[in-house]
Amino acid sequence: MVLEPTATDEAESLATALHAYLSESGFSFTGLTGKETTQTITLAVAGWAKAAGWRSRAETPMRYIDPPRPISWGCRVHWSPPWSAYLDLRLLRKGGPPIAVEIDREDDSTAVEKLRDEALRGRPAVWLRWHGALRTEVPAGVARLHLPTRSTKSPTRYSLARVPDEGAIVFGGPVSPEARADAERRDKQRVEEEERVAALPRQPGPIRCY
Repeated sequence: MVLEPTATDEAESLATALHAYLSESGFSFTGLTGKETTQTITLAVAGWAKAAGWRSRAETPMRYIDPPRPISWGCRVHWSPPWSAYLDLRLLRKGGPPIAVEIDREDDSTAVEKLRDEALRGRPAVWLRWHGALRTEVPAGVARLHLPTRSTKSPTRYSLARVPDEGAIVFGGPVSPEARADAERRDKQRVEEEERVAALPRQPGPIRCY
């Protein structure tokens, strides 16, 4: 199976191809912990990438487009969003931009922000959401593939009987040229801001709170 890259807003077709791969391979699991479930889904996506002739890289660094802002927290200061983040998977292919993949159990994560920014940079973004209610709106350029698992209590274990046939994929629509141009401008400003902060003198020692 060889998938040829098309336009940069191809996340929906990629999610559809991944959905077909999981369905045809009879992807399922039973009685896994949350960590084990994420690992199992990650291996399945890596297997799909390998079948397509691509390479997969786990926990690859990425940068948010908007510059982080310093936020005071007591006598400490932290940056929001952080200067750097990591994608669960980045799929590398010849002749096309890399594919950003996030795998999450709930909506309450930074996956949406990371994938949104990757899509604005012209990189297809696929979000695998398993378990939990779907509340978050899917950004432009991002496709969400839902795997509705079942869970037990005491201890919590997750199972997926099969990949659903319909309603599993939601696409946020294509990224407009105007949005991409604006993102390029802001991305450049972010790099300049990072260079400025890096050039600042380092603060002396830890700060004590009284």
